[in-house]
Order: sequence, then structure tokens, then C-alpha cells
Amino acid sequence: MISNIDIAIFIGFLVVTIIFGLSSSYGITNIKEYAIGDKKFSTAAIAATLVATWASGQAFFAILSESYKDGLYKIWTELGYAVSLLLTGLVFAPRMGEFMNNLSIAEAMGDIYGKRVRIITAIAGFIASAGMIAMQLKVSGSLLRYCFNWPEMYGILISGIIITIYSSLGGIKSVTFTDVIQFATFTIMIPTLTFFILSTIEDPDVFLKTVTTHELFDYKQVFDFTRSRSLYFLFFFLFLAIPGFGPATFQRISMAKNINQVQKSFCIAAVTCYLIGLIICFLGVLIFSTNSNLTYDEIIHHTLFKYSYPGLIGCILAGITAMVMSTADSYVNSSSVLFVHDFCKPIGIRITNELFVTRIASFFLGMISIFIALVIYDSLRGLVLFANMFYMPIVTVPFILAVFGFRSTSKSVLIGMAAGAITVIIWEKFLNLKHIPGLVPGMGANLIFLFASHYILRQKGGWIGIKDPAPLIAIKRERSMKFKQFIESIKNFNFSKFIAKNSPNDELMYIYTGLFCFLSLYSNMSTIPKTTRLLFPELFQFITPSVLFSATALLSYPLWLESWKKKEIVAHLIWNAVALYGLIFIGVLFPIISNFATFQVMMLIINLIMIGILVRWQWALVMFFSGTIVAITFVNNYLPGALNLGIMSLKLKLMYTLLVIGSLLMVFIRPKQERQSLIEEKVLHLSSRLLAQEKEVLNALSLKSEFIRNMQHEYHTPMTGIMAMSQMLHDSFDNLSDKDKKEAAEVIYKSFVRLESFDSNLASLAKLTNANFELKTENVEFSHLLQDRVKICRKLYEESESQREFILNLPSEEVIIQGDKYYLQQMLDNLIINAITYCEHGLIEITLEKLGPRFLRFYVRDSGIGIPPSELLEVFGEFMVSSKTRTPSGGRGMGLALCKKVVAAHQGSILAESDGESWTLFTVTLPLR
Repeated sequence: MISNIDIAIFIGFLVVTIIFGLSSSYGITNIKEYAIGDKKFSTAAIAATLVATWASGQAFFAILSESYKDGLYKIWTELGYAVSLLLTGLVFAPRMGEFMNNLSIAEAMGDIYGKRVRIITAIAGFIASAGMIAMQLKVSGSLLRYCFNWPEMYGILISGIIITIYSSLGGIKSVTFTDVIQFATFTIMIPTLTFFILSTIEDPDVFLKTVTTHELFDYKQVFDFTRSRSLYFLFFFLFLAIPGFGPATFQRISMAKNINQVQKSFCIAAVTCYLIGLIICFLGVLIFSTNSNLTYDEIIHHTLFKYSYPGLIGCILAGITAMVMSTADSYVNSSSVLFVHDFCKPIGIRITNELFVTRIASFFLGMISIFIALVIYDSLRGLVLFANMFYMPIVTVPFILAVFGFRSTSKSVLIGMAAGAITVIIWEKFLNLKHIPGLVPGMGANLIFLFASHYILRQKGGWIGIKDPAPLIAIKRERSMKFKQFIESIKNFNFSKFIAKNSPNDELMYIYTGLFCFLSLYSNMSTIPKTTRLLFPELFQFITPSVLFSATALLSYPLWLESWKKKEIVAHLIWNAVALYGLIFIGVLFPIISNFATFQVMMLIINLIMIGILVRWQWALVMFFSGTIVAITFVNNYLPGALNLGIMSLKLKLMYTLLVIGSLLMVFIRPKQERQSLIEEKVLHLSSRLLAQEKEVLNALSLKSEFIRNMQHEYHTPMTGIMAMSQMLHDSFDNLSDKDKKEAAEVIYKSFVRLESFDSNLASLAKLTNANFELKTENVEFSHLLQDRVKICRKLYEESESQREFILNLPSEEVIIQGDKYYLQQMLDNLIINAITYCEHGLIEITLEKLGPRFLRFYVRDSGIGIPPSELLEVFGEFMVSSKTRTPSGGRGMGLALCKKVVAAHQGSILAESDGESWTLFTVTLPLR
């Protein structure tokens, strides 16, 4: 059944994976490093570990067997997981800034809803992880049974112990490193296995007949959701498409450096997962088309051993084992963190060495997973649903609502969780509606009871919005900017410039292209079968002179009149037309009429490479697809019977070869074209950039002059007040009333405070710019500090006849922050003074609130003159001022710059928002003690 070389390959893969995995885990000293590492993972590594976690052994077996049994029903539902990843990356990730520093989803839920919700989330995640690991153990046990004829129970026990030991010793760095290795292994194995099965099929029409005639591929039945089978797969698709935020998935989000990296890695993983899923589905349908009477065990055995040979079998075993390990180790790691960090600690268990206890918990989880795999379920699909049955109806619903800005109390969330769990139990045990999985009504029940209890019991919260909108706002602005650039590029589209960028500028390239068209035509004509030429004599009578004429037009380019050459658009159009006709259209036409003869296919690929080298890859794709469509349309309309769809194996080999060549073009040609394009753009826009630099220099000089003028004003104004009042007191002290003396002293004091504030801002800005500067941290009661600074700033800067209204919202509880009191005071003063200065009448509202146990946030909103939206990011720059305050009595460009420095030094964030006319809002987020 299995040879020594296969055993050697299999064992060698295990040894290499374990050695590299454990070696990469050295240096882990605490549970944070064990859980999310140092946040220095590349986007490719996070995407690879996402794909590796999804592409499990269970996924391979389940997709293969279910696409065999269910055909199109299963194929279309595979899109669900890709949709889930895309939703996570594009919709949810920009709203999850506040959760990026959490070790687990249970910790995130605990920060919002308290200790009890955290404990329940940890238990649900632990059970779900145990089910996911159990699936991998069952696959591993089946694999060992197929290969060595061992009882499945022995395979589950042995594989469970090995995977548990390996996973528990290595942290997330080990998991990620081995996931990358395992990702590479199964992405090579799956296409290789597919190719070898294709090469063994004797009847090339069998696959086409199956997908066009069998009822499993009748889309009218598949998408008729009045049928119970179709309805079941619809709900299964929805289950896959809804982001579940399982422990391992949330861990991948926490591993990322920032929101942008989360977006990119999840989008890459979505496309990759769907392509892998489609290949496995294709494999299942291919086996079904050759033998439609196999049982589940026979499907797997047939796939592994029927079409393989010694050596390839070992590679296939290594690939499937890689899929098993890459998923199991991820869930062991994330769930052991849940158990120790989010279950044991909140219930009061004292742990002196979290890392050691976490590794012990991994063994405990492994034993539970082995029990589930042996006792509870036999069906892999049943295990999939079981793994999520007690997680998504309990945890996913309140967490998704929290991501979108809905907050309630612990009481309402616990009621919703209980409703979800009870609904699942009743649905599965008593109603027995097989076509609707219990987790779907369970999630609905959680949602209904959560909202009902929140509004009926009048709980605090509601749709308060996301806590950290800065990443979402930044992404929206970037998206808006790109959209505007796209619209501008369409409005300013210049066809002559576009065609010039996609044409050679060297006279020799025109000659070489014409010569290559000659060679391509001669090669095709001399190798095409004689029978083909006899079938279509009129076609060949037209092709030969037309290609020769067009190629000669390029060959004679040096002889063109100078007036023709000066009209570059004409030369560029002729070159593109000849390349499209002679290399793409004719290149596609010859393989079609020759029934995809080997040499004609090879010449087409060479033509594609030629086009890919000469023009940008985007334009090369446009030329290829347009030329192909025109060629196929021409054959269908004027050469009936020439397009023979019966040669499936050759066509599939052609598709595979084109994919490989396309990948090479994307990898090697695209960067070359982009570098060439960049150089061309640099040369073309050199003069405009020099003008822009000159303008920037003039602007900088203008700003410098303005800053010096403002500094002079900032010092001169208070000094004038001090000198004038001092002179008056000196000359007329005895003749002044007590009221006049008090008013003069008040003017002197306020002038001094304004002068001292400006000087302090300037000195602090210089100090905080120094990379080696350290804060003098202490415990600061922030609400008291804020209240004091508001009182002082109003006294010093607000006129007695002011029509402003101040609203100060402070929490009843203490808000303790560990920071430098001096700089925090400066930051508050600048924000408050800024509001007073630019809001002469109206409302100034200052609000302070706690965001769970880890962060505080305060808002300063005024109904003043506003800041133009285009300047919201610039106002935090040093010596940068808004266009609305760029006056001798306006801003100095230091207050907000200092605020930004102070907030950054305290590991926080500051955001400015305004409509540009009637209001401005500054939002500051800072970590608590």
C-alpha cells in the first residue's frame, strides 16, 4: 500500500516541521509573546497562516467528498468562507482599532461587558476549538488507517498526542512559521495531484458530460430554495459567509501591526482560499465523473492511491498532514490562552507562571479533542457544525454588534447568550429540522433577545458608535482620494498619451516586431497539419498576405516619411494594430483550427510573452482577451466545426500552462514595466516637479516669514500690555482707585501668562521632538486635572462679557492615568484655549469617559469658525496653521503640534474633525494606568 520512500518523505516532513517550529519558538518569556508574538509579522505571513488555518485536513476531506456527493451544491457554498474573509478585511477590520491590543476575543468582550461575559466567551471558544482540533484528529486517524491499516482509534490517539505536544511547546511564532511551510506544501500538492489525475483519464469528454447532464449540476435545481436540499446549502453558505471571529481568527487580527495590514492579509487570504477550494471541488467532480459509485472511505482512498505512484504518495501524505497540523496548532495555541488568561484568572485562580500553565492547558485541550473525535461525531460536516454550535450563537452576535458601535450592559448580553444556547439545544435535540442548522436560529435568538432586553429593560448604551474611529476615517479619506484620482484620470484621459505609453519608442522595436510577426506566421504555417490547410483554404489565402502586409508596414518604418514619423499617434496605432492582429488574433486562431496542436499552443505562449515584454501588463491582458474573443467569435461565425470542445485534456493542459506563464509575467514582467513606467514619468514630469519644488521653497520662505512675524506679535502684544500697565502704575499709582489698580494688575498677569504659555509651548515642543526624551510619569487623576484646567483657562482667556456656554461632562468615578502631569496639563490648556479663541460665542462642550478598563477618551467640541476638511491632518504639523487663522492675531502653529507630541508620548491618539464652517471636534484617546 505504501512504499519505504513514501514513509521516508512523510517522516522527513514531520521532522523538518517540528525542528523548525520549535526552534522558532525560542525566547518566549510571557503569555503575550506566546499568544500574539511581537507584532512584526509580514502581511504575507499573516495571510499564509490564515489560509493554512482554514485549509485543514478536514477541509480537504470534506470539500473533496462533499463536492463528489453534492456537486454544484457544495461548489457554490465554498464562496462563503471567501466572503467571510473579505467582510472581515474590508468591513469589520477598519472598525476594530480598539481591539488590536487584546490577546483574545474573550479579553475584548470582557473589556466591554465585564468579567462574566469574558468567562463565558472563553468557555465557548474553548469548546469550539476542541471541536476544530477533533476534526483534524479524525482526519489524521483516517489517514493513518488508509496508509497503514491501523484502527482509526489508534490513529486519533497517536496523532492527537503528537500534535498536542508539538503545538503546546511552540508559541504563535512557531505556529506562524510552520503554517508558512505547510501552506507551501499543500498548495504544491493539490495542483500536482489534480494534474496527475487529469493525465490518467482516457475519455476527455467524461468530465464535460458530467457537469452538463447530471442533476447535481443542474443550476435550476441547485438554486431552487423551495427544495430542502437547496435550502440547507443556502443556510450553510450563510453560516460560512458570516464572520465568526473564532479564537484563531481574532488572534490573527491581534498579530497584525495595524488595520491596513489586517485588510491586506484577509483580502489575500480570501482569494487564495477560494482558489484552493475550487481546485479541491474540481478534483472531487473529476473523480465523480470517472466513478460515481464510491463511498466516503472509497473516495479518499481512491484519491490518495488510485492515481499516485511511490514518491508522490509520500508528498500527498505530507501535504494533508501539513493541512492537519497547520489548523490544529493554531487552535491549540489560541484556546490555551483563552483557558488561562480569560477563564482561570477572572475566576480568581492565582497563577504565578502563566506561560507554563498555558502549555499545560494545551495538553488538557488535546485530551478533550481526542474524546470528541472518538465518541461524539462520525461525520466531518457534523463536527464542523458542532465546533461552531456553541460559539457563534453565543459570542459572534454581541461581538459583531460591538464592532459596529452597539453597546449594552452585561445583563442584556448574558440574556442574549443564554437565549442563543437554549435555542440551539432545543433545535438540535427536539425539533430535528435537518435542512436548517441549529446555529442559524440560535444566532437569531441571541440577536432578538439582546435587543429586546436592552430596550425593554432600558439598559445603558445603544448605538454609540465605534470607540476608535480614526482608522475608519483614514481609510474612508484614502478611498475617497483614490476615487477622486480615478475620476480625474477618466476626465483627463488622453488617448494619444495612453497609446504612447503602450508602444515602443525605439525605431528598432518596430522592425523587430514586424520580423517577429513574419517568424510567427512562418512557424505556424510550416507546422500546421496539411488536413487543416485543406479544410480552410480560403482562410489561409487571406491570413498569409494580410499578416505579411501588416508586418512589412513595421519593417519599413525607417523608410516612412518624416511627416508620418512626427505624427507619433499614427505610428503607435499602427504598431498596436499589427501586434494585436499578427500576434494575438492569429496566434489564438491557429491553435483553435488545429485542435490545440502542441506547436501552435507553444507559439501562442511565445507571442503572449512577447506582448508582455513590450507593453504594460494591464494593456497586455486587454489585448489578449480582446484578441481571443474576436478569434473565437470569428471561428464560430465563419468556420463552423473548427472549435472542437472534445479535446478536454489538451485544453486543460493549455489552461494550466497559460496560468503558469501568466504567473511568471505577473511576477517578473509587471515590476519591470512598473519601474520603466516610473522612470518615464520621472523624465516627463521633471520640469513640473522642479516648478513644484520651487513653489514649495517659496511657500516655506513665506511660512518662515509668517512664523517670525507671528512670534514677534506673540511677544510684542503681551509685552506692550505689561509695559503700558507698569508705566501707568508707576506714574499714577497714588491717583488710581483700587479698582483701577486691580484691573492693571490683572492685565499684567494675563499678559505674563500668555507670554509664559507661548515660551513653554516652544520649549516643550523642542524637548518632545528629541527621541531620547523621557517622561516623568506619575499617577494623575485626569478628571480633576481637566476640571482645574478648564477653570483656570476660562479665568485667564475668557472675557467677562463673553457669550460662550461651557458644558463639562465628567464621570462620577475616578479616572487614573499614568503620565507626565506637566505635559498633560499643557496639552489640555492648548485644546481649551484653542476652543475659547476661535469660538467667540456659542457652545463649548468637553466630555471625558472611560473605555472599559484600559482607555480614556475626551472630546473638546466648539461651535466656532471650524477648520477646512482638507486641512484637518495638516493642523497638527509644527508651525502649520489653518487658513482660517493665518492672520497676525491668529494661530502660531505650535499648540496643536504640541498636543500631538504629548499624546504620542503617552501612547495615545488625537483626531480632528470639522465641517469647515460651524464646528470643530478634537478627540483624544489615552491609555489608563
